[in-house]
Amino acid sequence: MKKKGFSGRLKILSKPSGSPLWKQAAKSIVLMVLAAFLAKYLGLDKGVSAVMFTTLVATIIIDLPLPLNKIVPLAMVGFIMTLLAFVSSSLALSSLPIFLFFTVIWAFFSLSLYIFGETTGTMGFMIFTCYFISVLLVNTTASPLEWGLYIILAYLVASILFIPKLIHRRDDLLHMVASPFDSGTSLEKTLSIRQALSGILLSPRDYELFRIGTYLNGFMGYAELVSSRLSGNLGEIFQRFLETTNTSSKKVAHSITTRQEGIDLSPLDQTMVELQATGPLEEGSRDAVLDVAKSMKSLLIRANELLAEEETATPKKSIRTPRKSLQEVLKANFNLNNIYIRHALRFTLAMTLGLVVVYLTHERSAIWITMGILIIIKPDVTSTVNNMISRVSFNFIAIILAIILGFIFPHQILVWIAFIMLFFFRAFYPNYMSLSIMAITIFVVLLWPTGTVFGNAVARLIDISIGAVLALFCAYLIFPSRMAINLPEQIARTIRTNREYLETVIPSEGMVYQHEKAVQQFRKYMLEEKNLESAIKKVNDTFKDVEDDVLFYKDMEAVNKKLTADISALATLMESGESWPDLSTFKEQLMDVLAHMALSVDKNVVLPPTKIKTSHSKGEGLTPDLEMYLDWITSDVELIQEEVELGHRTGIWKRYRDLS
Repeated sequence: MKKKGFSGRLKILSKPSGSPLWKQAAKSIVLMVLAAFLAKYLGLDKGVSAVMFTTLVATIIIDLPLPLNKIVPLAMVGFIMTLLAFVSSSLALSSLPIFLFFTVIWAFFSLSLYIFGETTGTMGFMIFTCYFISVLLVNTTASPLEWGLYIILAYLVASILFIPKLIHRRDDLLHMVASPFDSGTSLEKTLSIRQALSGILLSPRDYELFRIGTYLNGFMGYAELVSSRLSGNLGEIFQRFLETTNTSSKKVAHSITTRQEGIDLSPLDQTMVELQATGPLEEGSRDAVLDVAKSMKSLLIRANELLAEEETATPKKSIRTPRKSLQEVLKANFNLNNIYIRHALRFTLAMTLGLVVVYLTHERSAIWITMGILIIIKPDVTSTVNNMISRVSFNFIAIILAIILGFIFPHQILVWIAFIMLFFFRAFYPNYMSLSIMAITIFVVLLWPTGTVFGNAVARLIDISIGAVLALFCAYLIFPSRMAINLPEQIARTIRTNREYLETVIPSEGMVYQHEKAVQQFRKYMLEEKNLESAIKKVNDTFKDVEDDVLFYKDMEAVNKKLTADISALATLMESGESWPDLSTFKEQLMDVLAHMALSVDKNVVLPPTKIKTSHSKGEGLTPDLEMYLDWITSDVELIQEEVELGHRTGIWKRYRDLS
């Protein structure tokens, strides 16, 4: 394994995560212009910049791909926090101690939100960015009340986006339900959509379709890995089967979103017959292939049956998520052992020092240096170095382009080009971060000049480079977070924490469900999941030609997340306090299988296979919901088994055991 150089890491870091958001960008720009005209018309000339910026941020929040009843509270939080940010910046103009107080509170509070999860943490970072911009824009020409009015106006204009969301709320839900059937949707993305759908009332048909799509999505990722390691006649036929499955799955997705009935599965039947007619190969490859093919086909058949059914007025269902109190989260995470709390302290110190200089001088260089720290500093040293490579590199390219544009076009044209860049920034954010960075840099260089475009551009490059160095300095010296990695061992720990979590949730003889204990085990899993996520990222950023291995580990991570999500769904059922049947035999089987898999991965030894005998181990007295959750968990464990066996066949458990 050769380590990646600068160009290799830059290539990975600039990889897009989706498609450009052209429609969202057009809507944002139109509403920004509308907000500016309204501000002018209402005599709020002093706050036009604040109104336009806030409108842009508000449209980004409201246009997130989430259900309407998730977007509304998120937008309300964004509005309240932005309002408080501008008002507090205005009040802080009275004295430096008040400014220091507000800055420390905003920085630490915003970044510590990462302990509640990646999505909440990202929202926290956006909140602090609003405060950062408020420090730059707020001045004594307007009162705190007036700055508050600017924010209210911006959010009122941005709230126009709620109208199409309200009209198409059913269509948006159907697209989310259909997304797992699209081969372009990763299992990780599917789990993110599942989280977004949690608590949303779905018809029994949509609820079941999403569940089936999630499992089909997991099997597709696993099947692609199996296919990549097959050869000969079996490999060719299995690849044709996967292509046919992909086509059928996309047709299911289309039928869900367009409310059509059923699809033709005869092509799938034909390729399945061809697959069954192949001769046996060594090491049981054919049996493994047939098992996964039959599972995928049965899921598509069930989805097709659901499409043909008429929706009834039966009670709706919602995807359950574990309830976590603020006290429990803080007790588990609010300490220096948590990487994000260390990051929040590091970030608070760095940004406070930078913003104090901005507050006292309002020098252009001080602003850009502090901005460099803001966009580059990350929770660990490796991520900070990666951010430094990508941000400085793409800023350099952007500045070269800005200089070229400055030589070609007159100033009046450059102003229009700058606003076109703002459109590109919104279109490329967040799926093309590299291009988004370039667009916003060109926008600032062209629209906020000091002297010539060339002089302005070079000064900005120097400033952001200084900010990058300071960010790296903070990452290395203030509560540094460095990682020594044994990736297979980390996978084993993740499986074991899932096993411990499962033990606290599935009912057995003499067991009383304890919510606090279950949440404690859930938090232990989340810690191991974050460690695994960081470890996989480090391997991907460090070595060349490891794409297949990284894909395998990401699938392994996603399936473990799926198991945790289903255990959590079962936990919410247990919290109802009802009397549940004894599932000791079934529970012991699951515990044994998970223990075997963790040991097999940790020691890199092939252990005798263990099977879960679901037909007679669950017993009687199961409610439909309980039986459904147990089936989900069983499928998750079986899928992890398949991944572990594939890891042994490919020798992946031998690698990445001593990385620092």
